[in-house]
Amino acid sequence: MKKLLFTFISLFLLLAACQANDSDAITLVGQDNEHPILGSDNTLPEGEELAVDTSDIEQMNIGSEMPKLLYADNNIAIMQGTFGVVVYNMQDSIVTNRISYEQIKSYDLPMMLASVSQDGTTIFIGNDDMYNEFIYTYQYNISSRVIKKTIQQPSSLFSPITIETPGYNEEYDKYFDLNYLTADKIVELDNTFIYLRSKDWNMKNLQIVICQYEDSENKVFDVFK
Repeated sequence: MKKLLFTFISLFLLLAACQANDSDAITLVGQDNEHPILGSDNTLPEGEELAVDTSDIEQMNIGSEMPKLLYADNNIAIMQGTFGVVVYNMQDSIVTNRISYEQIKSYDLPMMLASVSQDGTTIFIGNDDMYNEFIYTYQYNISSRVIKKTIQQPSSLFSPITIETPGYNEEYDKYFDLNYLTADKIVELDNTFIYLRSKDWNMKNLQIVICQYEDSENKVFDVFK
């Protein structure tokens, strides 16, 4: 009887040890549990939450061109640049979402291109391949911060307005401070328009500007501060 009890206890301890080892295969990283759950190979499983981490942007350069505005309304602005794609909440003055290039390495998207649904709820992403027809392969829900495969291609996407290059633009240069680097994508909302600018090539100085058409007054948001 003692031998049988000893065997049972040994088997129980062995099973407990195995379960502990298995639990180590899934690691929760980051502060306040905001980062995604990574698999044992450090890749992001499909359908998992993408984290909001902007710590690398402090030392990031803008690159060869200004970030581009993908979408904007009275509450949020969505933009793409060397940081990947970010969603900025203008009501709370904070970055709420980010899809970084580092995060999507496991999704086979070396040249990510992104677009936003007309209602501003979903970001569609795929590989920016100039030699093939562009196909969206993943979609990201802004509210849940979850990325998953796209079942079908979107039928309608938001399209910002492309203007003539700032500094050479007779219609819009009167609204710009030409001491800033200014992007050539705008979004019009009622009697205002929204655009991106930076005082230099440091990404940390990127700003969202809401400009009034009538009096040229600006409301400015520092994206990464």
